Amino acid sequence: MASGIWTTEHFDCPNCGMPYTVTKEEHPDKHTGSFNCQICGVEVHAWSGDYDFFNWKTDKASPPVFGKKK
Repeated sequence: MASGIWTTEHFDCPNCGMPYTVTKEEHPDKHTGSFNCQICGVEVHAWSGDYDFFNWKTDKASPPVFGKKK
């Protein structure tokens, strides 16, 4: 059973720089896994231990806004 304590972590792809946000949760048992970039396929993060990483999402940058300031 999980501890119920979640934190948000941020990772960038070491190849193309795509930013990701992921949920990290502590577990009493060992978890192993890895996540590959959705753009270029390079491994962004691998883990083995008391934490599990899930709900990977890209951090999409907001498009620039052009115009006059209010």
